[in-house]
Amino acid sequence: MDLVAAMRTLRRRWILTTSLLLLTLLGTAVIWVKKPGPYQAESMVVLIPSHQSSLLNGNNPYLSFGGSENIAGDIVLRQMMAPQAVTALAAQGYGESYEIVDDPATTGPILDITVTGSNQSAVESTLQGVTAATQAKLTALQAYLKPTDRITSMVASRDPSAHLLVSKKARLVVLVLGLGLILTYAIPQVVDAEINRRRSRRGGRRATPDFVTSAREQWATHTAEDASPATREPSAMPQQPVARPQQPAGGPHQSGPVRESQPVGYRAQGGPASGLKAPQYGPNWD
Repeated sequence: MDLVAAMRTLRRRWILTTSLLLLTLLGTAVIWVKKPGPYQAESMVVLIPSHQSSLLNGNNPYLSFGGSENIAGDIVLRQMMAPQAVTALAAQGYGESYEIVDDPATTGPILDITVTGSNQSAVESTLQGVTAATQAKLTALQAYLKPTDRITSMVASRDPSAHLLVSKKARLVVLVLGLGLILTYAIPQVVDAEINRRRSRRGGRRATPDFVTSAREQWATHTAEDASPATREPSAMPQQPVARPQQPAGGPHQSGPVRESQPVGYRAQGGPASGLKAPQYGPNWD
């Protein structure tokens, strides 16, 4: 179906088309308003070298980074992402989804914590709880060491409030809107085709008696013409004469040559009176 014919169908079924379009827009607006989130909040935790390892650099920990902090950060990351840790945090009221990864923008010992959820306040609360639990996990791993020999941590940054992920929410809204527009276009086409098909079927049933009557009249006319002798054409091939049995002379039992009988509808074209020639047959038009 071309575009012009489709637009004519939509205009012809404008009530159905308008209703479907309004339902699509209404459903899109309801999803945008009623479906919360998603919201997201982030924080960064930096692992600081121990006081003991900073002595060689004038007690400056930022000049004393080595590979040990990165290893410690990987251990903390894996323990915090373990199912047991996730379950324990959910039991404490931090039930929103979170993720901890190494910061991709640097090679230093920085852990990125990201919390995502449908409730803004719950996301902010979970971010605080996961950040604190990450620092506590690092401390617990070094509990047997003296405080001066421990790697410490600090929060480098943290979002003050969770922000709405417009792109993810708009993705769902656009999906619903696109599906509604497709249905708005397709349903009137199907309905219009079904209505036309039913109308054609009813029109065909009404025309059937007239057709049958006309066919019967034509059949009767041809049959009558074929049965009339005047319209029957003679056979193209002459019929063979039938010989009669010889009878004796002087009566019914007269013997002698007998003229061959003439077929019905034909006459013999005789020759001179002095003798008989072989009969020639042709159509009897008399």
